[in-house]
Amino acid sequence: MQWIRFMFAGWATVVLGLFLATCSAEVAEQVFGLPRMGQQWVQAIVMTALVVPTILYLYRYVYRITGVKPKVLEYSWTNMYHLFTGMFFAIALTAVGFIILSAQGLIANVQWHAPDQWFAALFINIIIAFLYEAFPEELALRGLLYDVLRHRFTAWLAVPLQMLLFVSVPIFVTQLQVLVGMAPGNIINMGYVITIISFGFVLQLVRLWSGNIWASMGFHIAYLEIMRFVVAKGYGASPILTYHESVPGIIIIIPAVVILGGGVASLVILGVKHLVQKRKMKRDASLTN
Repeated sequence: MQWIRFMFAGWATVVLGLFLATCSAEVAEQVFGLPRMGQQWVQAIVMTALVVPTILYLYRYVYRITGVKPKVLEYSWTNMYHLFTGMFFAIALTAVGFIILSAQGLIANVQWHAPDQWFAALFINIIIAFLYEAFPEELALRGLLYDVLRHRFTAWLAVPLQMLLFVSVPIFVTQLQVLVGMAPGNIINMGYVITIISFGFVLQLVRLWSGNIWASMGFHIAYLEIMRFVVAKGYGASPILTYHESVPGIIIIIPAVVILGGGVASLVILGVKHLVQKRKMKRDASLTN
């Protein structure tokens, strides 16, 4: 039953990391009077400092129980260039969403704003999002937890189980925040749960077809920044794009296209890779015979 202990240890690490990170930010505000940006930096640093070393430590034992350790680890810094694979994938899906909306006449007058209006805010937010959300969460949830589940179950059972663990993290963190008298960080409702489950599904598929955890981190970061600097248009800086919506709120189709389109595209890629590998195995077997 070692896999259960490692699964719980990885899950609890993320839950406690998020909870302590939010607690640290609140203490920093009350004691030192840090502004919102300072609190975000505190959250990001505490989250990475607590979660990443613990998960890397647990990974050593996971490789022992699975008996499989790749020559080049998926989270090795040498594979960091795959971060851009995930980013470009999310950006391409966003472009498809805008093309669909424009073709249907649902948005018009799309204007690109000069980088000097938003680049600094975007760059800082990317670093914070990487340290606070993408790096620790992907390493723990799509990395260690999935590998532990995959050791015990088939891939198509391990993926939905990982999704359930993913959605349980904010739920438990919110309950801990309420218990200690903090304002809850998330409003847990059916829409939020569906979004988180769908997002976790796509992120796991990105890791599977890319064969690299950095790609899911890149997709995670790009999705967050698209939501904050394209869809929301109010993240403390000028948005990257402005547009006129013929139907108010229709821009919400963009994150739906990124998530649903990402899921469909990922399944297609995985299917093609499976067929190619299957044909290669048959060809190798025929050559051997």
